[in-house]
Amino acid sequence: MKSKKTWLHVLLAVCLVLIITACSGSGGGGAAEPSAPSGTAEPSGQAEPPAVEGPKTLEPIEYTFGASDSKAQWGGPINQVMKEKTGVSLKYENIVGDQFQKWDLWLASGDYPDIVRLDAEYVSKYRDAGAIIPLNDLIDRYGPNIKAKWGDNLELLRHPDGNIYSLYSVNLAEEAPADSAAQFVVQYAVLEEAGFPQIKTLDQLYALIKDYAAKHPEIDGNPTIGFGAAADSWTMKIFFNNASVYSNGLPDHGNFIIDENNQVNWNFTSDNAVQYYKFLNTLYNENLLDKESFTLTDQALQAKMAQGRVLAAYAPSWFVSGPQATLRAAGNLDRQYAHLPIYMNENVVDRSNAMTAANGGTAEWVVTEQAKNPERIIQFIDFLFSDEGQILTQWGIEGVHYDVVDGKRQQRQDWIDKKTADPDLQYKEGMQAEATGGPTSWFGVGHGALLGDGDLATPVTPESVRKNYDEKTLEVLDAYGIQTWADLLPPVTKVKGYLWQLQPPSDDEFKRMDQQLEDLFRKAIPSIVMSKDAADFDAQVASFRDEAAKIGLDKYEAAFNRIWNDFINK
Repeated sequence: MKSKKTWLHVLLAVCLVLIITACSGSGGGGAAEPSAPSGTAEPSGQAEPPAVEGPKTLEPIEYTFGASDSKAQWGGPINQVMKEKTGVSLKYENIVGDQFQKWDLWLASGDYPDIVRLDAEYVSKYRDAGAIIPLNDLIDRYGPNIKAKWGDNLELLRHPDGNIYSLYSVNLAEEAPADSAAQFVVQYAVLEEAGFPQIKTLDQLYALIKDYAAKHPEIDGNPTIGFGAAADSWTMKIFFNNASVYSNGLPDHGNFIIDENNQVNWNFTSDNAVQYYKFLNTLYNENLLDKESFTLTDQALQAKMAQGRVLAAYAPSWFVSGPQATLRAAGNLDRQYAHLPIYMNENVVDRSNAMTAANGGTAEWVVTEQAKNPERIIQFIDFLFSDEGQILTQWGIEGVHYDVVDGKRQQRQDWIDKKTADPDLQYKEGMQAEATGGPTSWFGVGHGALLGDGDLATPVTPESVRKNYDEKTLEVLDAYGIQTWADLLPPVTKVKGYLWQLQPPSDDEFKRMDQQLEDLFRKAIPSIVMSKDAADFDAQVASFRDEAAKIGLDKYEAAFNRIWNDFINK
């Protein structure tokens, strides 16, 4: 009996050794395990991320990335630090032209990059086609920093099947960013010549640009354009839909407006939108709206703005930032743009300055089924969500982009001067990247948010924003008695989410209606805006509404109404 027991003990010991050896050697064909978040502090009030096994290797691995930002590039000093920390590098496949066409082409061919930035609708399309992989198990195993930053909001990432298919920025800030700005823009020169008037309504804007254009039919040898817009790309929705939403002081729910009873309506046929079309029609018939608006790409409009001959436009900061930088670099400081809140009329109550906890909808990163070792991608993203990654991507490298003064990070003045002079410098350094849905690149957590060390997650404060202004901008701000353009905005309103951030229906009937309605507004709006008189305008609007009804607008709105009310009642 004693010998049998001894043999049994030996056998159990050998089995135990084999089990331990097998477990320690596992890792999906040599794939690296998640890096431990050592040395990184977590946001105030956030739970400490769970300890995880450190990586067995940081063996270099490269992933292809489908980027809609044509300027996105890899190789700057910040990218090099990312590679040192994770072993991961990116090879951008930059989309030139229509991003939606490229997304469709990739999906149809089955040949797509390892990582793609998509919007909510295309995430659903790629999911239904089996082109992207669920990420929840990978996040559980390799994403302690992702889970710590998202907290309870992680549930917002889940699709109806319970899976997470995309990642994007989360907003941990409590206030609107200091670099926020109104979305109508007017040239400094136009405002200065008029004595810096208070422009509050579209009628006042019309009178202002009409007067200036009459006095200055040309600018630097080019014909003056009173008001710019573009329709030959996806941004048509920005210029001909969002502008009407914003001018009526409403939150940005994309193609929809939501009333006080949480009823969803397609905005393109709404009274709000028709009022805005009437404003554009007046501009068109007065030769103040760019006659090429309906054939222009957004890049072509940006080029015209950069020439300094577009007096005003509806142009959010992300759209006008490139032309602004070009104008500064050329020394045309008085042709830069003031950001003014402008409304349909003086009775509008502005509720447009809304803020959500999650920033998805237009810029969501997905991992395609072709990507090898997807855990390395999640490990990479998890580093970006760590405090160490946040400091690297939002502040840069200590001694190069920022210094620590009295225990607080502070941007170096030479870095501020360089990036102000060179609009592409942040791309070259690796700080600017493909969009992730927030106000910053690389999965930022929001301007004004705090990291675990008690310092700010980004360098954007009212003081830092003013440091980036040139002398002409400061002169215009002083004329209006404000410190930054954000001072003109109403108080921030927190909302659970925007309708455009939610997954749309995916059934065939919805897809048919969605495509037919898009085709309709792309055809109808130019005709409405270019109507020759009031009678023609009214007839065009009536025809547009009738055609939308025939397509099934009521059923289309009802589908989104269910989605929205399911979301807010969670």
